[in-house]
Amino acid sequence: MKPSPQPRVAVIGVGTMGSQVLHQLASRGVPVTGFEQFDIGHGRGAAGGETRIFRIAYKEGGDYVPLLREARKAWERLGARTGTPLLTPCGALTVGSAQDPDVRTVLGVAREWGLDVEQLDRRRMERRFPQHRLFEDDVVLLDREGGLLDPHRAVVAAARLAEQAGAALHTRTTVLDVVETGTGVAVHYRHGPPARGLSPDPGGAGGRARDGVEVEEFDQVVLCTGPWIGRSVPGLADEVEIRRAVLCWFDTGGKDAGAQWAPGRFPVGIRRSGADNSFSFFPDVGGGVKVNLHVPKSPVDDPDRLDPVVEPDYAPRVSAAVARCLRGLPDRPTAVRTYMDGYTADNHGIIGRDPRRPHVLVMGGFSGHGFKLAPVFAEAAADLLLDGRTGIPVDHLSLSRLS
Repeated sequence: MKPSPQPRVAVIGVGTMGSQVLHQLASRGVPVTGFEQFDIGHGRGAAGGETRIFRIAYKEGGDYVPLLREARKAWERLGARTGTPLLTPCGALTVGSAQDPDVRTVLGVAREWGLDVEQLDRRRMERRFPQHRLFEDDVVLLDREGGLLDPHRAVVAAARLAEQAGAALHTRTTVLDVVETGTGVAVHYRHGPPARGLSPDPGGAGGRARDGVEVEEFDQVVLCTGPWIGRSVPGLADEVEIRRAVLCWFDTGGKDAGAQWAPGRFPVGIRRSGADNSFSFFPDVGGGVKVNLHVPKSPVDDPDRLDPVVEPDYAPRVSAAVARCLRGLPDRPTAVRTYMDGYTADNHGIIGRDPRRPHVLVMGGFSGHGFKLAPVFAEAAADLLLDGRTGIPVDHLSLSRLS
């Protein structure tokens, strides 16, 4: 008996998740085509901002630990295949009040799962990581399996490996519509930048039509459109809120002075020393120490028009938190940039079938913490596409939970 032919699959959005799904499917011999409206590795979506934290002792809860362990192996394999490390194993710190819910969760997860987490007393912290100022009730946890991810290189590497495995890739291509045909899906697209208000007029599947619109048919489609998910799946416009993140970089003073802020001496981590001192911190990989202040993020009404203007009091708030919690950085950031991501009400992502289009699988709304898990989520998505089920525990990400 001949094996069943592999389905033809389109992946729309080749960023954080899409690049990994493209790689997963191509490596399994699936005829797959990726569509990306920008260039591969752009920073407009969830892959923007230069660096990402990776940690096993997870403040989002212990249910993620098995997924994170597999993700760490996947990042190491992907880096080995490309010859470029994507995960820098510098460790990940959690610093903050012993009464803070996130600190308590990290400590509880570490104990429950027997993780390689070291609790540092004040004297050891001062000796090993003197950049940090500690408050009276602060505790310090060092997740030795944690590290730093390079999102730009990761997306580019996954897409390149997918192409080497046979994937087709259309960049600077606008997908205008994804239409169920009864036996599959027709993808209507146009080469070139997005043109707002353009309605596809295909004039028949499979060929070029007026206005340069083309139509290609696939058996299945994966939508990984990040901040544009509400436009790709209108039913999710009210379920996934697009929010703006404002990130700051602080100069570390050149090669010699900056050495103490490099990944080997200044691990990535989170700070929870009270409401005004809650932020993520990232070592200097060439552009300075990055700080992400954990404050409510403003909604983005139109992802095509992300507002780059930052409120005048924001940078001073970040600078004040940095001055209270870190030593040796300047009193103001040298760069402030805006990015965006999609958030669900429960801060967990979405992997599931579009109820209105059964041949369409949706991935999105990963709420600012999906990048580190992208290889594992992509594997689960590939399983669901090809087999209708997966052994990877992602039931809590089901799209049906939102209905």
